[in-house]
Amino acid sequence: MSSFVRYHHGMPGEAMHQKGADGARRAKRWLDATTRVRSSWTNEDEVLASRLEFNWPHGEQQPYSFDVGGILSGAEFEGHFFVAECKNYADANDQGTHYDDWVAKCYLTRRDHHRLADHFMWITWAPFRIGKWKDLCTAEAVTEGLCRPRNLTRVFDTEDEEEAKSKIDQDVVNDVATRLWLIVLNSKQERLVITPQHRGLILAHQAEKGEI
Repeated sequence: MSSFVRYHHGMPGEAMHQKGADGARRAKRWLDATTRVRSSWTNEDEVLASRLEFNWPHGEQQPYSFDVGGILSGAEFEGHFFVAECKNYADANDQGTHYDDWVAKCYLTRRDHHRLADHFMWITWAPFRIGKWKDLCTAEAVTEGLCRPRNLTRVFDTEDEEEAKSKIDQDVVNDVATRLWLIVLNSKQERLVITPQHRGLILAHQAEKGEI
């Protein structure tokens, strides 16, 4: 389930959905404005949304999805696929809980569908777990998320943490940790990007060189 429907407690469902969808669109717009994204889409896109959808392998095998995906361009990221989780939050709220689930999703996606995601981005408008901030993109954080009780069953088909740990592929954990991004935005930062006119000049130049 995407973060489109997991927002502030007490908000009506439709309001939560709108807030989540707005966050995904804003994140997509900002990513595009970096000029390092060749193509991007959200999980509301009629054609490409299915590229963001996967299933937990065990338990009730419920679907999960990412909010935004796309293809990076330029330098070391040329042609790399990325997926992003967007949190249109005003404060930390329950992001830590969702982050644990997210790293478990990243693990599964990298393990089972590695060609569809080279980078995993967590894009938020409010930092969280400040005391552990520097550790959020580590192998330990990935393992911690995998070992949350709710993830043991749906990732490893067991309720026993030790059994789950014996099933963890440490190479995948280490690989995922190197591919995690934490990006914090705010409304002013979203405006401090290349203008549409200048971006148009770059795209025209790339077209002349046959790069797009």
